[in-house]
Amino acid sequence: MKTLTGLFIVCCGLVVIKASMTEEQQQAFQKLLKNCAEKEKASQADIDDFLASKPAVEPQAKCFRACLHETFGSMKNNKFSREGFLAVMKMKFEGDAEKIKIANEVADTCANEEDSDRCEAGAKICKCLGETSRAKGLIE
Repeated sequence: MKTLTGLFIVCCGLVVIKASMTEEQQQAFQKLLKNCAEKEKASQADIDDFLASKPAVEPQAKCFRACLHETFGSMKNNKFSREGFLAVMKMKFEGDAEKIKIANEVADTCANEEDSDRCEAGAKICKCLGETSRAKGLIE
C-alpha cells in the first residue's frame, strides 16, 4: 500500500519529481499507467500530457484520469471521494499535522467535483486536486 500511496501523489499531479520514487514505485507506477491506458485506449501522448500536468482534452485522456482516480479511491460513482483522498494523504503524510491540515483544505475545495459522465468527472477531479494542491502549498 505504501507504493500505491506514493503513486497516488504522483497521479494527482501532487509530486512532479518522478525521480524521487523508488524502483519499486516506478515499476508499479508504469504498470498502473499501462493498465489504465490499455483499459481506456489512451495514447502515449495522453500519458505524456498527464505526466506533464497538462489538462486532459481528448475523451480517452479524461477516461484515463478517471481510471487512475478510481484505482486510488479518490473517485467513486463519478464523484470526488473525500474519504478516499484523505485516507491516502494520511498514510503519505503520517505524522505531519500541517500537511494533513492542508490536505483537508484541498479536499474541502474539491469536495463538489463530480459529473454525470465518468470521464469528465475524472478530468475535473484531477484538475482540481492539482491546482488546489499547488495553490495551498501541498506541492510545489
